[in-house]
Amino acid sequence: MPADRTALYWARKGLSASKARALGWHTFARQAVVIVSDRQPNVPYSAIAALDSVFCRVTRVKLLAMTNPGPVFSALLVAFPALRQIKLEATNTQISHTMHAPTSLTHIEVTSCPAFAVGATIPCLRSLVLNMAGTHTSALAFARQHAQTLVKLVVKHIHVRDCPMLVLDEHNKCVEYAHVQVLRLDVLGAYDPELVARRECVHGTPFPSLQYLNCGSLYPFANNVLLRGAHHTLRVLIISIDTKVVVWLLPGATCLRKYTRLAGMEARIVSRAGASDTQNIAMNARVLDASFQTPHMQWLRIKYPNSHFIEYSRKHKIKL
Repeated sequence: MPADRTALYWARKGLSASKARALGWHTFARQAVVIVSDRQPNVPYSAIAALDSVFCRVTRVKLLAMTNPGPVFSALLVAFPALRQIKLEATNTQISHTMHAPTSLTHIEVTSCPAFAVGATIPCLRSLVLNMAGTHTSALAFARQHAQTLVKLVVKHIHVRDCPMLVLDEHNKCVEYAHVQVLRLDVLGAYDPELVARRECVHGTPFPSLQYLNCGSLYPFANNVLLRGAHHTLRVLIISIDTKVVVWLLPGATCLRKYTRLAGMEARIVSRAGASDTQNIAMNARVLDASFQTPHMQWLRIKYPNSHFIEYSRKHKIKL
């Protein structure tokens, strides 16, 4: 822990704010770490704001909070006028009131935050990473709140039953992420047959501009809701394929042709309990037939449950 009251230090050098300024190194800092400890729960706004223009080149901040970081969160833009990215780790912290975030932020990453809420929409927010391990599902409302500005959305360790909250609002209406091009969902629950069988069919077109989709652990819906509307934008598809997904994704040999710009695909074959070798072979055949008839497909990777995979390209087949 740094000795000075602002609890600020260089992440790489481990220098406190006062020492960095005394040495004249503060002008070289690009990243800072701010710690709000339970021993200093009420770090005053003025203590952070007093750093105005001292660390003028810092663009990335890691905020480690063991208590409510609201006042510090609100003061960060004053302290770091060039701030663009924040990684928030609020372990064991219940954020009981709405925080006001710097409006210049383009990227936020949230990890282990039991509750998370930001007062106003951040107009420049383009990239959002949510680690749902230890994070309350209220963070998904934050994603929906910024559906009109986000370009990249990554949600890690989200349970399959919580996935509808990402695309449906509190009135059960579909939310449109109009500009999201990159979507990655790391979904939990792939090995629970009951949860997998209860995947929901969601209507609407939440991602009309999608170029890259990664649902490699488990595709969380019972229909093509994540791909709907991306026929002329989708370039890369990484998806786990089980006997349910293959029905709507690959109903025929020419079914992938509607994705007119699809250039690469990784199909992760999922073998459920009780699945026969015949079913797995049939899924593999469907993937091959559909991929080879997709005009702009440049590469295909098929991954099997035993971690063996085969890769194909336009020129030759590569076994790895």
